[in-house]
Amino acid sequence: MDAWLVDLDQVDPTDISAHYPEGLTEEELRRGAEFVHARAAHRFYRARLTVRRLLADRLGLAARDLRIHYDPAGKPYLPDRPGTHVSWSRSDGLLLLGATETGPIGVDVELVRPATASLDVLTFVYPGVPAGATPETFFHAWTLLEAAVKATGRGLTDGARDVDLDFGPDGAVTLRGITGHGTLPWHGHTALQPTRQDSPWAMTAFVSRELPPVTVLPWPDRARDLVRVRARARARAGGLTAS
Repeated sequence: MDAWLVDLDQVDPTDISAHYPEGLTEEELRRGAEFVHARAAHRFYRARLTVRRLLADRLGLAARDLRIHYDPAGKPYLPDRPGTHVSWSRSDGLLLLGATETGPIGVDVELVRPATASLDVLTFVYPGVPAGATPETFFHAWTLLEAAVKATGRGLTDGARDVDLDFGPDGAVTLRGITGHGTLPWHGHTALQPTRQDSPWAMTAFVSRELPPVTVLPWPDRARDLVRVRARARARAGGLTAS
């Protein structure tokens, strides 16, 4: 499984398209135009173009050649690569993208902000929250729930009742299973990821049939890019000196 955590506000348009926002579909342009604030629209555009860029790189394709379709429930899939399963999630200016060949996958990301840690929201869609649950439980449970229903393609409205969560005494939440979606087990994982200064932590969740250890890669990795730029500069300087 490959996973990337993207700070959309740090993505340079040239990272994703030489002629930003070229590459967006008419439907994506229409949806972006519906946002009231320009910043939200640009985050949406950058998210969609970043998904294409990263998946195309992974598959050895040009971004313009990568086709992404959606089933009737809105679950994305790659019609030309049916063996590759993808899922992504946005929270404010963050994008989490996952891709695997091991079967259906669901991912979710939420910025950890105390004001949004409402157990009332969780219990509205998932009545199984125990009475003693703490507000810290919210992000573990919510992201696992979202990732689980994305993996099955059911969505929160129809799929939340199929998800079986286990609430531990220390605020941890684990996925026991998802009913009605085959006999093979489902696996879930949540983790805190460092992000940016205004909201330093994000909760990420992954749900799939097989869940190997997941390394979430930051993108764009400016530190790595800087190393590469300096290496190329040294190589050019060395070549000039040698000539």
